[in-house]
Amino acid sequence: MPGHRPLVRVLSLPDLDRPIGGVKQLYRHVEHLVALGWDAAIVTEKTNFHPSWFDNTAPTIALSESQSRHELCPDKSILILPETYIGLDLENFYGINIASLGRVVFNQNAYYSYGKISAETEKSLFQLYNLDSVLQVLSVSENTHTFLSRNIGLPDNRLSRIINAVEPIFHSADNKTNKMHWMTRKNPEHVNAIMMGIKRSNLQNSSGWQGKPLENISHMEVAEHLRSARIFLAFGHPEGFGLPIAEAMAAGCWVVGYSGGGGDELFRLGAGERVSFGDWPEYLASIQRAFNAFADQPRETQMRLTRQSLAVRSLYSYEQERLSIKLAWERVSKAFTLWRNDSTS
Repeated sequence: MPGHRPLVRVLSLPDLDRPIGGVKQLYRHVEHLVALGWDAAIVTEKTNFHPSWFDNTAPTIALSESQSRHELCPDKSILILPETYIGLDLENFYGINIASLGRVVFNQNAYYSYGKISAETEKSLFQLYNLDSVLQVLSVSENTHTFLSRNIGLPDNRLSRIINAVEPIFHSADNKTNKMHWMTRKNPEHVNAIMMGIKRSNLQNSSGWQGKPLENISHMEVAEHLRSARIFLAFGHPEGFGLPIAEAMAAGCWVVGYSGGGGDELFRLGAGERVSFGDWPEYLASIQRAFNAFADQPRETQMRLTRQSLAVRSLYSYEQERLSIKLAWERVSKAFTLWRNDSTS
């Protein structure tokens, strides 16, 4: 029964108010847990902190307040830890010992799993993933799931796949023009190289196309730009899932670029072209083929984009995300009960 469930407290410190996809997904996860009847909240540094760059309704609680309410004890709460917390001293987390609590690791980017590799990495991996108090590890893509199984060595019964939903604001529109967009947060030197290549290579069918980076704008503005564009250039690498790719596809864009690993499953949907990381000649060749497709086969290209948009919005919907979270937390709940019984027997 929901009344007997432990509290869920998600560690998302320090408070950062800049676009970080993993942070947004933590807030979304909490929103779903609350809707499913869990008492869940994001733990922050300051009281009433909420990131301003995306809309959210997730409850938050300052770490000091959670501590003063005596929430942070093994009988009351489960912690959610990001994969980036590897090596963190939970016995002295902002001056508080939370090492005895049951926990769930939410791994949103497998390629951050090792942290900065050192002589302590093996010990840190064991403490983050292999202690009995680790109730479940959540993954966000086929790629991350495989990494956690194969590279971290986790058994299937300790892994749960979470669907990352694409928000409804990302949908295809009729007022598309010959525009292409990209983001500059990751691998900016690759962005510069490709932009220079476009400028100097005299690509065919490029007349009338305009390009603009998506930076220093809100999440809603990103959606507005993608809805009116035809091409999105992906430079993210490595990626746990590749949410910008999914959002661009949902918005009806042809996507060219890096999958980052986590986006491999998205490129299988067919209206785009994956480029190997650092293969700049092939990147330009892929852009050329995209220009040609819009110029020579506009109706067929649009049909492919429409199918892809529908597929992304169906496979990565809020309903699918909530269902995946519901199933994962049923496993967490059972594991918590077994762990507490073993700990107190």
